[in-house]
Amino acid sequence: MGAYFEAAPIFFEHAPKNSFKDAPIMAKIIKPLSPVQIKNAKPQDKSYKLFDGGGLYLEVFPTGSKLWRMKFRQASGKESRLAFGSYPEVSLEQARRKREEVRKLKAEGIDPAENRKEQQAAKQAQVEAIRVQDENTFEKVARRLYASKQGRTTDDYRNTMLRQFELHLFPSIGQKHMADLEGKELFELFKSIAGKMNSRGKPMTYMAKKLCQWTAEVYDLANVENSGFNLNNPCRSIIKFLPKHETEHMARIGFDELPQFIQALQNYGGHVLTRAAIWMLLYTGTRQTSVRHAQWSDFDLDKGIWNRKPEKSDRDVHMIPLPVQAVKLLHDIRPLTEGNPARLVFPSVFAGQLKMSEAAVGQAIERMGFAMTGHGLRGVVSTGLNELGFSPRLVEVQLGHKKGDAIEAAYNDAKHLNDRLQMMQKWADYLEEMKTGKLVTLRSKTV
Repeated sequence: MGAYFEAAPIFFEHAPKNSFKDAPIMAKIIKPLSPVQIKNAKPQDKSYKLFDGGGLYLEVFPTGSKLWRMKFRQASGKESRLAFGSYPEVSLEQARRKREEVRKLKAEGIDPAENRKEQQAAKQAQVEAIRVQDENTFEKVARRLYASKQGRTTDDYRNTMLRQFELHLFPSIGQKHMADLEGKELFELFKSIAGKMNSRGKPMTYMAKKLCQWTAEVYDLANVENSGFNLNNPCRSIIKFLPKHETEHMARIGFDELPQFIQALQNYGGHVLTRAAIWMLLYTGTRQTSVRHAQWSDFDLDKGIWNRKPEKSDRDVHMIPLPVQAVKLLHDIRPLTEGNPARLVFPSVFAGQLKMSEAAVGQAIERMGFAMTGHGLRGVVSTGLNELGFSPRLVEVQLGHKKGDAIEAAYNDAKHLNDRLQMMQKWADYLEEMKTGKLVTLRSKTV
């Protein structure tokens, strides 16, 4: 015991101020507590205090519990108290260390009570951060993105996205907090996916880019859901540097494959507008850009005419005759799109004020199992019309190719619309038969 008290400080505290004005204020000597004294302190009818000096004391309650406290004066002179915890969970030595911490704060001009509040708030914030972190792993945010798309996209599209996340991203980054993901890590991950081969033996460059786009949406959702987040979205830059998706833009599907394509289009589970856009390309042979930019004011459905705006080398409006199937298609989708601000016939399925994305058709075709873009569809129409025996010059005019001479230019005159209408109607009827899975022979010397 002697050794303990040699190390323990002796505290001198002023005795309480008495009522005698002229009486001197005497210092009160407080002998530090010993471990034995604390241990042997018995409960009484009323609580009492055992002082250790420097404001530190142990309060013993009638219940037998013992609580460490410290009283001190704030800079304003107001007396305050701090609780250090109960004995024996907090030992004498630990209580003394806490006392010294308070004395140090006071010496630095810091209010110990306010400091305690700040510490408690920081601890609570840390606990909340852990909870938030648990709810904002990549996988959990991605699954919330999947749920948020219900009713805004098709189930086929949503399920495809989730399945690709589960296959390629969740195993490696699913349990990571969004804030801990690094651009370099994601870049390497998407590059590795692009280097893999799909079931058709083709590089998965398209899927790598699509996963990058979906991951960008995951970042957006995390930022929207959490006001405290301001996460940088590296995917906006990463996608620019991923390997280019190489597709045979001029690839043609022969007549032996065309019925399969039509059947796949019939069964396509994607958005109705994307499927309609593909049919429009097949019915007219126009460029994908024309379909994407088309407005309802361009169409005279009563006459079956599309007054396509000039494009590329065209200087004039190109009059495109519409087969009855195309007219019916437009009537069917009109209630879905006529009300969009830009009056686009084929707006984006995600943002109606914007035109359909350039990649939408190509991505849909790839999901159907064909490596072909919208430009490839235009080639299918061109090849098909020529294979079916229609006039090459008439085909060229229908497709809006540059007119090289006066004879070709004459084909674009309104009086030849009937010739082109007959051609495109027979072509549309040919496609219609393919919906049954048949390959129809329809070769003739026509106009």
